[in-house]
Amino acid sequence: MINAINNKIIVEYLKPSTTISGLIIPEGSQEPQGYGRVLSVGEEVKNIRKGIILVFHVRAGMDMILGSKVYKCVNSDEVYGELIDKKILKTLEPLDLEMKKIVSPAKKIIV
Repeated sequence: MINAINNKIIVEYLKPSTTISGLIIPEGSQEPQGYGRVLSVGEEVKNIRKGIILVFHVRAGMDMILGSKVYKCVNSDEVYGELIDKKILKTLEPLDLEMKKIVSPAKKIIV
């Protein structure tokens, strides 16, 4: 794992899998905000602790892929706040990249 330094925060990137009403969100759709569970906090960061869910712009910070998990390193000033809405919290799950084999379709041979 990575330990944050200075004003950085390392989060596990979370993405809603369903809407609050239960509709499944299709792959590739993007929310205007990102969510992340705090894993590590730099020594200059105040009022943010491990384990809470933060809200930030989806383009904030830097994305990192370690194994099949997606993490984000954000500056403390890029954070909008802590997510406390229990309905939204229930829809979030870690973004896990599964390495899929890409098999090319057989080509039609015309004789």
